[in-house]
Amino acid sequence: MKLPRATVLLAACVVLVGWLAACASTPPETRWEGRRVEDAIAAYGPPTRVAPSNTGKTYVWESRHTMQGMGGFPGATRETRVTRRMMTVNSSGVITSYNFVGQ
Repeated sequence: MKLPRATVLLAACVVLVGWLAACASTPPETRWEGRRVEDAIAAYGPPTRVAPSNTGKTYVWESRHTMQGMGGFPGATRETRVTRRMMTVNSSGVITSYNFVGQ
């Protein structure tokens, strides 16, 4: 059965609009420099680890997300994504640098 050209074009437009909406709905990363570390803890929860640094402390939030590949079929490839946020905080509790790594 052959589909009318208008139906095919409409379906392609729907897919394109859906894809663009998904891209546009991802919020940008927050600028953390100059804000208090308590704000970051409120946003991300307790840090995974805190380590001393030359200028204060480094706070690290790390999360792992494992996703099934190929629609979740048994034996499908699994993919693990790691998200890491690192903030250097001075002795006053103010964030002086921020680094986001999404793998």
